[in-house]
Amino acid sequence: DALRVVPTVRMTHDALRVVPAPRMTAATAVDATALLAAIKDAGTPVGIKATEEAQEAVSAAAEALRGTGAAAPARVPISGTYELLWSMAKGGSNGKVGPFVGSVTQEIVDDENFINAVKLGPLKIALSATREVLDDKRIRVKFVSTSVRLFGKQLLDKPTKGQGVWEQIAVNDDASLRVMNTPSLFVLRRL
Repeated sequence: DALRVVPTVRMTHDALRVVPAPRMTAATAVDATALLAAIKDAGTPVGIKATEEAQEAVSAAAEALRGTGAAAPARVPISGTYELLWSMAKGGSNGKVGPFVGSVTQEIVDDENFINAVKLGPLKIALSATREVLDDKRIRVKFVSTSVRLFGKQLLDKPTKGQGVWEQIAVNDDASLRVMNTPSLFVLRRL
């Protein structure tokens, strides 16, 4: 949702004074209203399951955000856990496990490590990865390991190879919303 800023009221020794709110610019906030509406209208976070019309609407709304938000989106510090709102990936990172769709989160462990996880009932598949900022708009991601748990019991933990460069399309200054190409379109929102 769009960021809203309100004026502040300050008390001086002889009067009450209203101080105008700081001006919001494209370099500060990402107004993702159209993007979030297009994702909601698609009816699924798994882009490959959406209609071609819905895919195009989400893609166009995401592209319209290019250049908004943080001036150096790849350098914005990230923390916490994010929910996947949209993914055009064909693999399991979109939450699709066979015919089922689980919920996908990205947990930021520290400045360099994160875990992408798919939860489907008692099943949890986690992909551990590292991130390295390459420049203002790109990060290199290297996959480290994959683990599978069922009812909390670890069934598998194995090294995973693979890497890619993720382009940050738009990121709020507080990193509460992140839109990126991995090269598939991903939209993540901090929980």
